[in-house]
Amino acid sequence: MELRVFDHGDGPGARWAREARAGDVVHLMKPQGDFVCRPSGYHLFAGDETASVAFGAMIRGLAGDAPVHTVVEVDTEHEQLPLPGGTVWLHRRGRPAARSGELVAAVAALDLPDRPGTAYLAGEAGTVQMICSHLVRDRGWNRRDVLTKPFWAPGKTGMD
Repeated sequence: MELRVFDHGDGPGARWAREARAGDVVHLMKPQGDFVCRPSGYHLFAGDETASVAFGAMIRGLAGDAPVHTVVEVDTEHEQLPLPGGTVWLHRRGRPAARSGELVAAVAALDLPDRPGTAYLAGEAGTVQMICSHLVRDRGWNRRDVLTKPFWAPGKTGMD
């Protein structure tokens, strides 16, 4: 099994990932909560590098042939994880990740079908909220079709 963990700071998950070694016993459990894929006419994934690992597993687990649209913002191309399908990659190049107007603009620029699909938004809390607001307010999506998972916020710990 290949295990991918994005090392993005000093949280408990990042510390665990840095200390884990081949041969260590790892206990896994199924996904918990409601941030899981569901049947839809199409899927939209948007977030920052902290969402990449989750998005990869979610996209690979999709059943059927519904189109997938993915936008991920990372600092540089070195943080890009291999994601299935075509991904729009944004590069911050040192710009702060919090409340990313660039990621919101990239989602707004997507040529999506006229009808809403299902969106999976993850990463920095402020950016997730801004993208959700865009989909509901500007594109007319039902809030129930926008699943959110804020993984982090500046100055806060223990969000995931």
